[in-house]
Amino acid sequence: MSDPAFALQAAIHARLAGDAALTALVGAGRIHDGPPRAAALPFVAFGRWRVRPLDGLEAPAHEHRLELVVRSAAGGRREASAIAERAVAALGETVLVPDGHRVASLALIESTSGEGRDRRSFEAVAVLRVVTEPVA
Repeated sequence: MSDPAFALQAAIHARLAGDAALTALVGAGRIHDGPPRAAALPFVAFGRWRVRPLDGLEAPAHEHRLELVVRSAAGGRREASAIAERAVAALGETVLVPDGHRVASLALIESTSGEGRDRRSFEAVAVLRVVTEPVA
């Protein structure tokens, strides 16, 4: 069985990279494993990711709390927030199929936006809660 976090990350990355509407907003090849230092803006990257086991009676489940981070050079929050909203919507439009696991639930639990640390870019962060279970 594959690691649930890496399997879920691969499934999310594939879904986001394959979404035509999201690609129209950020450009091709701009979904990253982590925020790159010198990447062209805008982009989407995985931020912090926490996993904890949920002991189930039938199968061990895992709760994932992960961040999708969007950075944009456009003035204001509008572009970064629109990209984050599209990324979350793309994940809800189809069933994610992580290798060796199934997604039992997926929910947006928080979204934030604000000025980037460089004081020239803007950032939007979508925090997701995903529960995965192994497939028998």
